[in-house]
Amino acid sequence: MKRVIIIALLAGSSLMAAESAQANNSIPFSPKAYYDKNCIVCHGAKGEKVPEKGIAPLAGRDATILARTIRAYRDQDKDVGAFTMHKDSEVMKFATVSLSDPEISALAKYISELK
Repeated sequence: MKRVIIIALLAGSSLMAAESAQANNSIPFSPKAYYDKNCIVCHGAKGEKVPEKGIAPLAGRDATILARTIRAYRDQDKDVGAFTMHKDSEVMKFATVSLSDPEISALAKYISELK
């Protein structure tokens, strides 16, 4: 009886893990599609626009620095200074809050290659 219960638990957890993995991969992340939907209005089609005085265009910036900045917007934390560094960032926080670290890396790479 114990053996049957253990097998049933293992099978059930395996199915849930498979379903979870399938759900996460059902729509692959497209940095271009994300940029076009969430960033293009302020930053321009090629990252050439200056969205606000004092903010340089995104095109051609280093991907590592872009990724750090995007994470800072997403993770605004008053205790570590990200909030202080990006005070006027409600739009950016909203635009980045749903991004995972791998998605941020892919987006930063895509932006760094804009010309």
